[in-house]
Amino acid sequence: MANSWPPAWLTPVPQDALERGDGRYAARFAELFGSIGKDGIAGKAGDGLHLRSWQKELLNHLYARDEDGGLLAQTALIGMPRKNGKSALASAAIGLYSTISEGINGAETIAVAAEKEQARIVFGEAKRMIESSELSDMVTIYKDSIFVPETNSVFRVVSAEAYSKEGLNPSRVIMDELHAHKNRDLFDVFSLAMGNRGKIGQLVAITTAGVKSDMTGKDSICYSLYQYGQKVAHGEIDDPAFFMAWWEAPADGNHHDPENWAIANPGFEDIVSRQDFESAVRRTPEAEFRTKRLNQWVSSAEA
Repeated sequence: MANSWPPAWLTPVPQDALERGDGRYAARFAELFGSIGKDGIAGKAGDGLHLRSWQKELLNHLYARDEDGGLLAQTALIGMPRKNGKSALASAAIGLYSTISEGINGAETIAVAAEKEQARIVFGEAKRMIESSELSDMVTIYKDSIFVPETNSVFRVVSAEAYSKEGLNPSRVIMDELHAHKNRDLFDVFSLAMGNRGKIGQLVAITTAGVKSDMTGKDSICYSLYQYGQKVAHGEIDDPAFFMAWWEAPADGNHHDPENWAIANPGFEDIVSRQDFESAVRRTPEAEFRTKRLNQWVSSAEA
């Protein structure tokens, strides 16, 4: 089977930036305080998180830093199929680490998605991990926010209406399932809102693929960023402030082939089971299987 790292598309990050980064601290934090929410192939509910090598590499790249100690990437696009553990990774190694342990006074971490209930998945995982660990002694938990008194930092979930986000001042935004956004308004609002945070700010979009166009008929914000990331990965554009790691099966690959399942899914036969794929490929329409399981883009007509 294929190796889990590197993914099909990976934008370049200098080795010295990786060494200066704090990805290893984020990984350690996740393993110390993170836990599994539901019984599954990865373990039983309540077991501690055990990050795989590809997850640690991803964090190393995400948290790479420049010579001045600032985050190299201000915008990051991470694409992988469903069921590869992205919610737990986003909750512990990004959401909670950013709020509690990254060392930012007045950190404001925001979980947002096209629908608030989708954003609550990441936020809910974070709350559950806090409640089952000693982190509960360090924070105050509210319905839609987690507050850290010592650093005056907050992790909150917000609704999707872009017009109501103008007053926020996020240091890190976790944008879940970017492919589902109806247009680019929400992405643009949060990108602008992070402007005065400088190089401590980062917008991280974690998503599966979807249809290429949004409700306006133009390329969706997610597909546009994916195309941009391809150009950066190819060296056509030099933009170290943009990072993309995207797992996908070969475009011309047979969607029934387990080799292609493994290429697209870094957690194949580890976090996600072969039996699940064998069943899903028989009962799922091809376009849906390609987007959700192989992380490939399809046209609106095909979907």
